[in-house]
Parts: sequence; structure tokens; C-alpha cells
Amino acid sequence: MTLTYPPIVIEHGQEQTFETSALVASGGAATIDRGTPTKKSSTNVAIMIDGDGTTSQLFTGIAKSASTDTASTAGRVALWCPVPGLVYRAIAKTASNSNTQALIDALYHKRVVFDLTATVWSVDTAAADATTNGLYIVGGNPLTSEILFLVSPAISLANPTT
Repeated sequence: MTLTYPPIVIEHGQEQTFETSALVASGGAATIDRGTPTKKSSTNVAIMIDGDGTTSQLFTGIAKSASTDTASTAGRVALWCPVPGLVYRAIAKTASNSNTQALIDALYHKRVVFDLTATVWSVDTAAADATTNGLYIVGGNPLTSEILFLVSPAISLANPTT
């Protein structure tokens, strides 16, 4: 999948994380692009889908580079390990929900999910605040309608109970 907007990135704390490598099932060519959120899928990792980022998935990290899978051969993907405390940055699904500082301040600590519309990853700032949602909004940039967020350990590899 080719992204049409800058991907999800680590805004703060990248020096605290490290690269891991995971298997990706065959079935497509480079199915996981740089900046894509991933989740555990049996013995592999897979791309998250629209609405993921809840306690129903196990977040395995953001892709550091494109995966090497092909239509007929499994591959690998380099991931940024989702250690606690990383602050991620992505655009808001609806720019008008985060285009002023007052709107961003109103979103502070709201628990939301990822959005994937066409080929654009974003944070669904309009999602209902729910205890099962794993993205915690901690700020943003009203000039670019970008959101800063943390990933709850409850949905990631950092959770010792998953």
C-alpha cells in the first residue's frame, strides 16, 4: 500500500525504542509501508485496519520500512518496538476537529482509534472516548491538524498480560 500523506511517525522518544523484525504473510507485494501501524496476526504481523487500536488487537509497532513480502513468498518488516512513553504524530481524520488550539485542548486525553480512509492513516478524533480505545491524545499542531498521541500499554507488546 502506498501512503498518500506522511505516515505515522514517532514525534518524541525515538531514542528510547529499537528496531525489531517480524514475519509478514505472503499474498501481496510490500503490504506494509513505512509508517503503518501493525498488529499481531497468528505468527505474523499484519497491517491494522480502519478502527483498530483497541484492546481487541495487539499493537506490534509502527513500520520502520516497507515489508519484503510478495504475492507468493512471506517476508519480513522492520518495526519500531512500541515501548511505553513514545509520542506519535499523525493527521486528524477530520482536519476541522483539530485546526485550532482550543479544539486540540478539548481533545486532551481522549481515547480514540486509528483511521484508514483510502490510503491515508490518521487519528479518528471524532471516535467516542472509550476505555477499550488505545490511542491517548496528548496534543497537536493546529496549523497542520496533526495530533500527538500515546499508545496505551493495554493494547501493545508492553502489556505483560497480553
